[in-house]
Amino acid sequence: MSEHRLDAGDCLEAVIEDPAGSTVRHARDQATGTWTTYRHPHARRPWPAAYGHLPGTYNPIDDDALDVIVLSSMPLRTGQRVRVRPIGVFVRPDGDHKVLAVRCNDPRYGGVVDLLQAPAEDLRAIEEWFADWDIVLGWESAEVAWQLIRSATGARDEPL
Repeated sequence: MSEHRLDAGDCLEAVIEDPAGSTVRHARDQATGTWTTYRHPHARRPWPAAYGHLPGTYNPIDDDALDVIVLSSMPLRTGQRVRVRPIGVFVRPDGDHKVLAVRCNDPRYGGVVDLLQAPAEDLRAIEEWFADWDIVLGWESAEVAWQLIRSATGARDEPL
């Protein structure tokens, strides 16, 4: 397990899979290191924010790393590693919750440390994107995001 202490307000690394505005999914083939692109099975509109995962975490619900939605005023590309600060959790009915984070040092979002500071229009756009194909249960706080991340790092021996 990583010796990095995970504290609220900390930044950690995320890997971007789908840039904001994308209408397709991108997946990295672990064996070859290449990215494949395929039609998102549920998307009816472009992603309202960047989407990716938190390396070094494990989510048993989907047998993969924790998913992260990243708010950034700068374009982020597939495969880009970026420092993010978790600020909340988008709650899913199937338990595959999504960490909401902001890009650290971002001119617009860099100072955001909690869900209550996130622009309401961004949260609404994310809710509407998921509502096209899933039940929206709402949001949880930054504290819940950090609890989820701490729990998800206990099953892996990779640094964040």
